[in-house]
Amino acid sequence: MKKLILIISIITLSFASQAQKVWTLDECVDYAIEHNVSILQSVLSQNNAEFQYKMSKNAWLPTVSADATQSFGFGQSPSANGVYVSDNSASTSLGISVGMPLFNGLSLYHQTKANSLNLDASKKDLEAAKYDLKLLIMSYYMQVVYNKELKSVAEKQLTLTEEQHAKTQQLFELGKVAESNVYESAAQVATAKSSLVQADNALMLSILDIVQALELDDIDNFDVVSPESFASIDAQTLPSHETTYRFALNHHPRMEAENIRLEKAYLDVKATKSAWYPSLSLFAGYSTGYYNYFTSGYYNPPFSDQLSNNGRTSFGLRLSVPIFNAMQTKYNVEMSKLSIQNQELAINTVQKELKKDIQQAFYNAVAAEQKYKAAEETYNAAAVAYRLSNESFAAGKSTLLELNESKNRLFKSESEMLQAKYEYLYRVEVLKYYNQ
Repeated sequence: MKKLILIISIITLSFASQAQKVWTLDECVDYAIEHNVSILQSVLSQNNAEFQYKMSKNAWLPTVSADATQSFGFGQSPSANGVYVSDNSASTSLGISVGMPLFNGLSLYHQTKANSLNLDASKKDLEAAKYDLKLLIMSYYMQVVYNKELKSVAEKQLTLTEEQHAKTQQLFELGKVAESNVYESAAQVATAKSSLVQADNALMLSILDIVQALELDDIDNFDVVSPESFASIDAQTLPSHETTYRFALNHHPRMEAENIRLEKAYLDVKATKSAWYPSLSLFAGYSTGYYNYFTSGYYNPPFSDQLSNNGRTSFGLRLSVPIFNAMQTKYNVEMSKLSIQNQELAINTVQKELKKDIQQAFYNAVAAEQKYKAAEETYNAAAVAYRLSNESFAAGKSTLLELNESKNRLFKSESEMLQAKYEYLYRVEVLKYYNQ
């Protein structure tokens, strides 16, 4: 029976472990990029820009069309040789035509280049959106990792407090401490249990945040890589915000996208000006028809003979010279020039936002680094103080209250060190965003 229970327990644990997915940071980011609605919309925008580019590129190709007409005439009707006769008739005409632009003031050339730049800008927009999403997911992920470590600290605090309570109980039974110390240590155990509950709730809420950001349905079977496996803090050399800003001006995808749009705006002006120039196109066509007159005694040749005999082929060049179009081209050009000025303002705005974001990222990283170093020193000192306090209490040289105060300072400093650690890791990653 015991063997059966053991087998069932192993199978149950096996299924439970398979059901729970442990996510790495890269897996979270990749999944978010693949399923995030904003990213998917950016992908659709890029696809739309690609189709626009292909359409303008293929506008150089000839166009081919076919037509068929069936008409009925009453009274004066045209004959096959173009002479009108007094008779009711029916006619069928068939034709095919081909047209191809040869020159249109370089409008197609400039429009194709402009749409190509628009496609490049949309790719940069998508690249920037992906990295913004990566930073968001990273912040949620690190909050989960931090709360996992915080829960581990709370569990360790509870275990240590329970051991201390048991030790105090033994000292009371031996008559070495007052009974009030027993109640004091019991209250400390209750406080530690409450802290563990709070830490567990904070962990569940942080898991909920990242699960919702990933748009997953199951929160119960979600977990991230354990803190022991997470990247540790190494010595980081932070680049200055001036160096980072100069680099970002030429390499940040948002900046690149806006600069590309400025190039496109200049090409749009050239494409608009093309309406002032003549256009030249090639055309060719073939047509034929069938005529039937309803007057009795009138001979109507067979349908196939007429289609063969009435065929007509034509081809030529068509030159169109713009003379006056109610000033439409002039105002279109002026509006295109306004687009250039508007894009220059957009670039200036992005530059200011970049500078502000980079300065904030740099000083946040510097502050986080200093905060982590200070928190680490505080924790090391608190650990030594607790060890000495514990030895003093065991020797009867200090009170339980003093020991509890030392223990609380230890766990508080450890929590602050962990918080500073993950804040520093995140701030460094944000600064790296502007240097790649």
